[in-house]
Amino acid sequence: MPFLLYYGRYFLHANAVVAWEIVSPGSRLAPVITRLPLRSRTPWEIAALAHLVSLAPGTLVLEARTAPPELLVHGMHAEDPRRFLATLRDLEDRLLAVVRPAEAGRGVP
Repeated sequence: MPFLLYYGRYFLHANAVVAWEIVSPGSRLAPVITRLPLRSRTPWEIAALAHLVSLAPGTLVLEARTAPPELLVHGMHAEDPRRFLATLRDLEDRLLAVVRPAEAGRGVP
C-alpha cells in the first residue's frame, strides 16, 4: 500500500479513537511512554518520523535523539505497549521504504 494511503488510514484511525473517547462515557485511556530505537539515521529521517507520529491524535513525541537514534513517545490509547511499539516500527519501516527506495529491496537498515 502506498505510504500516503497507509498514513491516511493511520491518521484517520487515531482521530476516530480520540473522538470516541471524547463522546463516549467512561474512559478507555491506557497511557504509556515508550522508547523507540530507530533505524532512521539522518536528522531529516528522525524529524520526519517524529512529526508523523505527533500529527496523529493520541500520540506525542516527547524527545528525539540522534545518538543513539531514538524517540521517546507517549501513547494515550496503548492497551498493549508491545503492539503500540510495533505500530510505530511499522510506520518507520514504511517511511524508510519511501525515503530510501534503493535500500528497501536489499533489506539494508
